Amino acid sequence: MYVCGMTVYDYCHLGHARVMVVFDMVYRWLKASGLDVTYVRNVTDIDDKIIKRAAENGESIHALTARFTAAMARGCDALGVLRPDHEPRATDYVAEMLDMISTLEQRGLAYLAADGDVNYAVRKFDGYGKLSGKSLEDLRAGERVEVSTVK
Repeated sequence: MYVCGMTVYDYCHLGHARVMVVFDMVYRWLKASGLDVTYVRNVTDIDDKIIKRAAENGESIHALTARFTAAMARGCDALGVLRPDHEPRATDYVAEMLDMISTLEQRGLAYLAADGDVNYAVRKFDGYGKLSGKSLEDLRAGERVEVSTVK
């Protein structure tokens, strides 16, 4: 079971706790149901927010993320949430991410935007929305994040 984990640039909040508790319950239920489960929850330890916060604090990215990863673990322990079997850090897989992005670009499934970001070309993916049951027309721009003019 793969769960997208926290971006560790600050202390966890109630929304993070909810995610941890909910997936802990799913994990425990799957195990109690007799399934052999490997629980993986990543830690995003590099991104724009982390770089900005480390610069604001005058500390290294590693020092910042180590501190907040430890705080996250203490929070999980306080909640009684089980630790995942594996907790990979994003920084350990940057080369693989860059390879994947390159492959997506080569296949025309991603594109370089004017702001330097690489965006996934959702309209090129016929199965987009199958899992969520949403079509591209159902998606509402700006619902969760500010609308980007470069997409």
